[in-house]
This record gives sequence, C-alpha cells and structure tokens, in this order.
Amino acid sequence: MKRKNVFKRVVLFFIAFSVVSLIGMGFIKNNAYYQSADRSFFSFVSMIRYGIFDKPIKTVGNVSNDVATMWDVRYENDQLRSQLDAVNHWQAQLNELQHEVNELKELNNLKTIHSEYTLINATVMNRSSETWDSAVTIDRGSDDGIEVGDGVVTPKGIVGRVIKVDAKTSVVSLIVANDDYSQMSVKIQEPSGSFVQGILKSYNKDTNLFTISLLQTNISITPDMVISTSGLGGVYPAGLFVGNVDSVKEVADGAGITVYAKSLVDFNALNYVSVVKKP
Repeated sequence: MKRKNVFKRVVLFFIAFSVVSLIGMGFIKNNAYYQSADRSFFSFVSMIRYGIFDKPIKTVGNVSNDVATMWDVRYENDQLRSQLDAVNHWQAQLNELQHEVNELKELNNLKTIHSEYTLINATVMNRSSETWDSAVTIDRGSDDGIEVGDGVVTPKGIVGRVIKVDAKTSVVSLIVANDDYSQMSVKIQEPSGSFVQGILKSYNKDTNLFTISLLQTNISITPDMVISTSGLGGVYPAGLFVGNVDSVKEVADGAGITVYAKSLVDFNALNYVSVVKKP
C-alpha cells in the first residue's frame, strides 16, 4: 500500500512538472527578450553558414562563369581576327581585279561593263498598309540622282526597282509584288563555274519562295545554288545577289524546269536600302 502511494506521488509530480514546464515555455516564447535572442541566434547561425558555405560556393561559381565567358570572348575575338584577315585578303584581290578590268576596258575601248555600278544609300521612310506588300517610299529622289528604273538592293539581296521619283523621295516597287516590275533576268551558278539563264517570274506569299523558269532541260540544278542577276533587261547590273535555290520541279512533258528560290531579304522589315546606279 505504501509503495502504491509513492508511485502515485511520482506520477502526480511528473504531471505537475510537465504542466509547469509547458506553461513556462509558452511564457518564455511570448517574451520579447526571448524572441529577440531567438532571432539573434538564428541570424548568427545564418551568418556563419553564409560565410562558411554559401559565399565560397557562390564565389567559385562566379569565377567559373567568368572563366568560361572569358574563353568564349577570346574564341570569338580569334574568329573575328581571322575573318578580318580574310577580308583584307579579298580586298587586295578585289583591287587587283579592278586594275585588270580597267586595263582590259582600255584595250577594248569599253566605257562600261555589265557588272559596273555605284550605290546610293537610302532610308525607308514610309510604307502604307495598302501597299505594304508591293511598294515602299525612300528618302532619296531626283536631287540625289535617282531615276525611274533604278534597281534597289540590300546587303542580303535584290529588293525592287524605282517606279516614281520626286525631288526628295522615290517609290520602290518590291519584287514580291507580283506585277510587271517584279520579273527580272537571273542566272544560276553551277559548280563548274558556268551559268544557267532564267526568268524570275512570281512570288508565293504562303511559301515565301520565288518561281524561276528555265528553258534548258539538260542541266542539273540542286538546292543552295547561288542565284544572281544576269545583267540582261537593262535594270540590274550583272552579279547582284538574288537568293539561293530551294527546290526544283520538272515541267510536264519535259518542256522545261521550274526552280523555286528563297531570298535572304526580310521584306517585312525594310529599313535601309541602296539604289543601284549604272554608269
């Protein structure tokens, strides 16, 4: 009986101690000093973790990224330097070829050749919604030497030709307009160095491809062959870039070949162009 009473007392003491402890812990947690100390402790732990782990890891990561970026920049600089050397090489060759052309012209009493031209740079200043796919207005006119019929290009290829000229502005008909001004004489360069003559006739707005008609059937045209102006027709001088061959289709009954060509020009984003002036 005495042992049973002792056991009860121990149990009651443990329960009472637990209740008092819980109440005390609740009071301490709600105490402002405890909360402040708690925050300070965790701030201290976070600071140590950041200094020992987070900061070094982040620093190593940044250094690795910087090193990788540095090597990428160095590689790009080496590539650009190599390309610049190539440009200097081609410029020297171009100067030599120009010298030879001038000598040959003197020997043959020629004033001009099919590939000679100069460029007048211009800015597209107006493009109405009604003629968005057919014409643009540029900020060069007769005062700058622009004439009706002059060709218009960008570094990526043929754009169109001038159809109207004022003193300060000109209207350019685009080759995607599918009108009488769109057609032009072109030539496709074969791997052997020879050329195949053709006529660029129309533009498909759904496929973004031009149609070129060839009358020769005993030739092999393959994708990516270069297409340029032939110099025939009196508008564009020879050798201006038009685009590349996309695909080829034989006409029924073997009457000819239809070539589908792609241009590198973005006709929806024309900002700067050059007017081609033949001598």
